[in-house]
Amino acid sequence: MVKNAHKVLLFDIDGTLLDAGSIDRLSCQRALEDVLGYSTPNTGVEMDGKTYLRIAQELLIHTGIEADHIEAQTHDLLDAINRHFIEAVPSAVMQLLPGVRTLIDHLKEDPRFILGLVTGNIHEMAVHKLEAVGINPGLFSFGAFGDDHIDRNVLPELALDRINRTLRDPIPPERALIIGDTPYDINCAHHAGVKVLGVATGVYRSQDLAAYEPDFLMEDLSNSSQVLEILENF
Repeated sequence: MVKNAHKVLLFDIDGTLLDAGSIDRLSCQRALEDVLGYSTPNTGVEMDGKTYLRIAQELLIHTGIEADHIEAQTHDLLDAINRHFIEAVPSAVMQLLPGVRTLIDHLKEDPRFILGLVTGNIHEMAVHKLEAVGINPGLFSFGAFGDDHIDRNVLPELALDRINRTLRDPIPPERALIIGDTPYDINCAHHAGVKVLGVATGVYRSQDLAAYEPDFLMEDLSNSSQVLEILENF
């Protein structure tokens, strides 16, 4: 018998809720110049779906930093990325993805769902991105972020632990669903024992995501009735 009838929805941000344009890669480029003291290309590092802790380490490895210095410089690079991102936000072009506004407007009025975030973004960056596209970050009462742990697979469990510490009756993993656009979202859901809805609104096509066996798969979130049917019945 399930004591807590709520369901937890764990949203990814980039490629799922919004398109942040080039601000992330630009912020990383400027941060690398700060930390290293010289300019170096960062296009050889894939960023989609990874935590920023992993991105920072891979950027440093890509530039040829010796292994003994990677850990010490990772947090310096993260701080610089966050700083440059915040500076760039006022001039950045970010936009909501199809169906997101309608879905969020519905969910914020539906007491059956508790909304959270599981994202590779640094926490402060996540807040700024949501605000930039007109989403109140306060709608997401908890989450796990890319500066919490290098391994994205750890984030769903961390997020659920955080919300369950605030509840009298904990919500089990089977009553949680991740909504994300990359194989990393699908894999971390499987690792945590939670359901996952894959959306092909990022860089991965639906056939690419299907290979990772999400529980549900949609081209985007624009079909509100179909999305809500999934959320109500998973």
